[in-house]
Amino acid sequence: MNTEQFSEQMKQFVADWQKRLEEMQLQFTLGKMDAGDAFEGQKTHFRNMLETMKQNLDKGTDLAEEKAQELKTKLEELRVQLALGKADGMDAFEAQRLKIDHAMNEFYQTGRKNFDETYKRSLTMFDHNAEAFKTGMDIVKLQFTLAKMEAKEEMHEKQKEIGDKMLELNQQFKTIQQTAMENIDEVNKTLRENFERMKAVTEGWLKK
Repeated sequence: MNTEQFSEQMKQFVADWQKRLEEMQLQFTLGKMDAGDAFEGQKTHFRNMLETMKQNLDKGTDLAEEKAQELKTKLEELRVQLALGKADGMDAFEAQRLKIDHAMNEFYQTGRKNFDETYKRSLTMFDHNAEAFKTGMDIVKLQFTLAKMEAKEEMHEKQKEIGDKMLELNQQFKTIQQTAMENIDEVNKTLRENFERMKAVTEGWLKK
């Protein structure tokens, strides 16, 4: 992946994630999607990204066959975990999440070991998509938690509170889109900070 291709993929990633976050914020605030369906939506987005990465690996000719095969094996293991059936409750969600987290880390660590300079940008894109997916799972966990609350008034209050935080984060992603994307290092840093901010919000609420 050359610099121009990487820049275009970054622009597309930011635009796609901003749109997804906007949809999640609306659904979360209005309570229009159950947590299981929301989790399936997150898995579908991530599987689509992995399909593109698989195609890039299949086309690659500058990786040693042994290294390429190891990466493809780890990628397939992750795809298998993402293809598990719909989680019908918090316990099933947490079990799937643990397996997916492990498979993501396995692929990332294998990529760090095997990717040369040519493929490092692909690994960066994987990392951003993985962080976006983890953020989505944090939001899904909140949905499962809220669904168990018996006091509906309190539940709606919490939905609005967290929805407002998601809207704030969404505005920050819009700002990234509107500013120059030439400085990729700065964009990477800003993305990381935004994902960490959303993680802090969700973890903070779950500890209340």
